[in-house]
Amino acid sequence: MTATPIATVEDLMRALDENPEWVEALRVRLLTRELLELPQRFTEMAATAAEMQRQFAVIQRQFAEMQNEFAEMRREFAEMRSIQQRLQDDVSPIKGAHARSVAIENAVFLAQDMGLRLTRILSREDLAALLRAGDVGDTPANVIRSFRNADLVMETADESGADCYVALEVSYTANGRDTIRSVRNAGLLARLTGKSARAAVAGFRLDNEIRSPLDSGEVFWHQLDVEAAYLPAE
Repeated sequence: MTATPIATVEDLMRALDENPEWVEALRVRLLTRELLELPQRFTEMAATAAEMQRQFAVIQRQFAEMQNEFAEMRREFAEMRSIQQRLQDDVSPIKGAHARSVAIENAVFLAQDMGLRLTRILSREDLAALLRAGDVGDTPANVIRSFRNADLVMETADESGADCYVALEVSYTANGRDTIRSVRNAGLLARLTGKSARAAVAGFRLDNEIRSPLDSGEVFWHQLDVEAAYLPAE
């Protein structure tokens, strides 16, 4: 085979066309291994990217399913909360009535704890009579209703024998509403009778937010005995 002199680029290109094996040999000589392997690596990266995309699609589908499950759980939880609230609303009057019954049964001991002697428990008719006999013209209607529906009003005597009334509000858990009503009712009692009247609250439990009027002595706190009332502690 006669060697073909290569003097120009055209000669080189013609020689490469005539000898394809030179092209590969020249490529190995001119290019680094990294560049030679780049097409294969690109193919592998493309396959990896496709697999990642497939896995990401699976994760997205699983995440969507989890979101649906969470939404169903939230719906069920909201339904349970609604049922629980309805049950509490149904039970609360029963618990309140039971607490009032226990307070009445223990009225004598409540009076003793206040340093008083129980004389009698005023009935609804007694309260109505006080309202009829007294001047309540400027008393708001809601205050009169509160007084009529007082949980327990006691007529007592102090250590000196002087008459003293006690306006008691009772809840399973004594709260701010109870303290407000008891103070208001005690004030109206003092106005209607012209005698001393004290505010008190009673319950099986105590809302700590009403500590201030209790600590100041404005309102007396009496804790009902859960065991004596045959009620399980919450």
